Amino acid sequence: MDNTCILIAAYKPDDTCRQTITELIEAGFSNILVVNDGSGKKFTPFFDKINQIQEVTVVHHAANQGKGRAIKTAFHYILNEHPTIQKVITVDADGQHLTKDVCAVLQTSNEHDGIVLGVRNFELEDIPFRSRFGNKLTRNLFRYATGIGVTDTQTGLRLFARKHLEWLLSIKGEAFDYELNMLAETKDAGIAIHEVEIDTVYLNGNKSSHFQPIRSSLQIYKVFLKFALSGLASFGLDMGLFALFIWLWKDDTPQMYIILATIIARVISASFNYSINRKKVFEKGDEKSFVKYMVLAALIMALSAGMVHGLYFLTGRGEMIIKGIVDSVLFLVGFVVQREWVFKKKKPKHV
Repeated sequence: MDNTCILIAAYKPDDTCRQTITELIEAGFSNILVVNDGSGKKFTPFFDKINQIQEVTVVHHAANQGKGRAIKTAFHYILNEHPTIQKVITVDADGQHLTKDVCAVLQTSNEHDGIVLGVRNFELEDIPFRSRFGNKLTRNLFRYATGIGVTDTQTGLRLFARKHLEWLLSIKGEAFDYELNMLAETKDAGIAIHEVEIDTVYLNGNKSSHFQPIRSSLQIYKVFLKFALSGLASFGLDMGLFALFIWLWKDDTPQMYIILATIIARVISASFNYSINRKKVFEKGDEKSFVKYMVLAALIMALSAGMVHGLYFLTGRGEMIIKGIVDSVLFLVGFVVQREWVFKKKKPKHV
């Protein structure tokens, strides 16, 4: 355990944090790094006291900056000051992570390369509703948005290898969103995720946790909101142009107006969507991604035109309704293809 560092990002901790530290030391962990994330003068005695423990080092933030920033501060400290540390295990300060589970995560890392997560079982009846709902919702959104299946996206018990710390420092996020962002980046980085089921512990109804369901969830879900808003804006532009062209051309080109309206509306909306996705959503892309996107857009355009035209031919009514249903399905398919092919990021050289 000498080459392993326990990292605890603490904001206004209580006695459970001290108890966690004591138990970890008793288990043999000799390198414990605590980041005081701007807890305030009231908590100075607490941090002064644990800093006197031989196995503990305390690093301070002058003001609260968020869990993500506290973790990054610790990564910088380890890279600069502790060359012998090869593994880092993040442990929450609220007593939710048992020492035996920390040891289980460490043991798994000896058998598998990559990130190791200590995951909770959210099917248990005694789990607080806000935690059960929040984790299940995020887990499903995360799987759809990234293609990565993780049982517990919000677990704070994680093990990282030293060789990945530089890469982890390059990932965006300052608060709870950082923990989600790092998982989302593993696929492009080619880093495997391994899971170890751990006990689900909520002390006093989880009152010591600073995870706030509404505000924190908004921080986490904003990456998915950007996906949705980009698609909805493009969808709205496409539908609006389609309706306009139908109105203009229906009487002039009765045989081809649906196909023409679909093609022109889709070319304009697709160009708009590519620009937004590259700059604001995926925040990556090159000349090849543009070509890939155009190929995808052409394929989806052809499918949309053909399916809408064919279904309208069969039913004889409801062009707008048919188009709305068809394009909703194609939107979901298109997003997955963009994620997996068009905007797929190359593996970083330093990982």
